[in-house]
Amino acid sequence: MKVRNCLSLAAALWVAGCGTLPATGPTVGQLKSSVRKDSEGLKVELVPIDGVTVEALREADARRVSAFTPMQTDSGAYGPELARPSDVLTISIYEVGVSLFGSQSPASAQSGMPTAAAQTITGIKVDENGLIDLPYVGSMSVAGLSPRQIGKTIESRMRGLSQSPQVIVAITDSAESSVNLSGAVNRNGRYRLTVARQRLRDLIAEAGGAPADPEDIMVRLTRGATVADMRLSDIQVGSQDDVYLAPGDRVELLRRPRTFTVFGASDHVSQISLGPDRLNLLEAVAKAGGPSDQRANPRGVFLFRWEPVEGGEPKPVIYQLDMMQAGSYFLAGQFAMHDKDVLYFANSASNPPTKFIAILNQLFSPILTVKALTE
Repeated sequence: MKVRNCLSLAAALWVAGCGTLPATGPTVGQLKSSVRKDSEGLKVELVPIDGVTVEALREADARRVSAFTPMQTDSGAYGPELARPSDVLTISIYEVGVSLFGSQSPASAQSGMPTAAAQTITGIKVDENGLIDLPYVGSMSVAGLSPRQIGKTIESRMRGLSQSPQVIVAITDSAESSVNLSGAVNRNGRYRLTVARQRLRDLIAEAGGAPADPEDIMVRLTRGATVADMRLSDIQVGSQDDVYLAPGDRVELLRRPRTFTVFGASDHVSQISLGPDRLNLLEAVAKAGGPSDQRANPRGVFLFRWEPVEGGEPKPVIYQLDMMQAGSYFLAGQFAMHDKDVLYFANSASNPPTKFIAILNQLFSPILTVKALTE
């Protein structure tokens, strides 16, 4: 009799305040009501996952403009290699006979036969005024000149001082004609651009690649005031996204693993990696362990996402999947998951009574509970 009285009291309390029992989230009805009220003013849109929705998302993905579009340039837009202040030059001077820069062996001097001598001078820095200084040649302006033009100018100044001089000039270091590469890459540093025009993937390959899956690497390209991000896996070699680099570019590789988060009536509320392959909604539900058989409503599988809007701010959209419809499984297999999606399994409306019975079983033995409820 005492057990029955205790159960009656507990039942009365449950009927009076069933909504106070702990829950992992709203039911389907509560979520839809919240969207209609939109108390936060976010203008959330609730969209059922059907054939029209899947096709619209596929077309939107196909139309999506590359983040690197503002940085795409023609391969011929990069001008010739020119010397600039702070550049470092290497100058090789070849002379015949008695030379100014090269040394002549005693045997050659005794034979009287003309010989060739060579001297390489390294580390010649162009000063802030665009000038360099060479012995016998003096001070000369090289800013804005190509290596070939610099060599011809030196040759002309050496005539009369040296026999048949020939000069080869190379720009060995240039801050203004370089790009900076940093972050999750094997060899950070400054890399010189050549007249051959390097692309973005060429630069990353030259630096030894990234020590992680391309899907988990975000490439951030900064050019002037423009900053854009793209996944390394989305930048195909030789494609328009594989942009030609320009002097002064900054490239940073960031570790940004692609994940989605699971909430609600699931046995495992967690953050899950999307993995190296493109994941669809059906695979994501399976990877999350699916909705709980005891607590979830199979008609209420929701996916929360910020959808990009061309020329505007992203908008919040909630997609609803009804797993009681056979066709939903085919549609979910064509619904692509995005980075930072939120997957929510709605609670069943019968969840509170189930939890109430569980509380009773914790307070009293299951046998007494069943007996009391059946009498």
